[in-house]
Amino acid sequence: MSNVLLIFNQLRAAGVSRAGALGLLGNWKAESGLEPGRLQNDFSANRIYSHAYTADVTAGRINRAQFARDQKGYGLAQWTYFNFSTGQGRKLELYDFWKKSGKALDDVSMQVSFALHELTTEAQYAGLWQILRTTDDIWTATDKVCRLYEQPYYCNVDTRFRYAKEIEAEIGAAASTAPSVLTNATPTDETPPDAPPLYYPYRMIDKSMAGTDVAVVQAILTARGYYTGSLDGIFGDALDAAVRKFQSDHALEPDGVVGPLTWSKILSLEEK
Repeated sequence: MSNVLLIFNQLRAAGVSRAGALGLLGNWKAESGLEPGRLQNDFSANRIYSHAYTADVTAGRINRAQFARDQKGYGLAQWTYFNFSTGQGRKLELYDFWKKSGKALDDVSMQVSFALHELTTEAQYAGLWQILRTTDDIWTATDKVCRLYEQPYYCNVDTRFRYAKEIEAEIGAAASTAPSVLTNATPTDETPPDAPPLYYPYRMIDKSMAGTDVAVVQAILTARGYYTGSLDGIFGDALDAAVRKFQSDHALEPDGVVGPLTWSKILSLEEK
């Protein structure tokens, strides 16, 4: 199933609805074939140009400014845009996010985290983020992602919707049961009998830790109004305060540690 289920689960864990996740996946399949290392217009065997480009950026042979300004779409969403007047652009932000993450440039989880960072921090996507969290209509999600997030020259929504439906069929039962498909922890004797299910990721995280799971907590607490910092995957003071406030509001020990019970409450779809 390649990257499909990994992306789907990460989006669902961040609070995106089932239809919203499928809409994003349908668009990203149209943009990149769901290949996080894909370079625009690379139809070569084994993606030799994409691999060479990724290697050159990683090694510094293509520097930050060159990567940001070359107008070559890259990654899951084929990030491209650069404003030469302001010196800002999506690939520039992707580059900086990648550097902070400690992951590979073509790491799929890092790129999904960056997309979530854009969707939850950029004012222009506020309405789209709300749609992606609440819609139960795959067509609506696909159409809005195409028009508001991807913004291609030709918004071929029919094709993107077809991809979304194909992905829904590929995922099968997992698509209708997420996030329970993320379960990979077993209640222990110390777990209260009435505790909610324990969801992935099960790693206990707290201040000064970093990783994709930290970015997931940041994204969800941003959506719920607890966190206003950067979605950089780093557990700093602002996230520590947000976690403690969330824990206090949900009758959990406000210790700032995201363990099994806090994970379960954070990832519960009943929470808005």
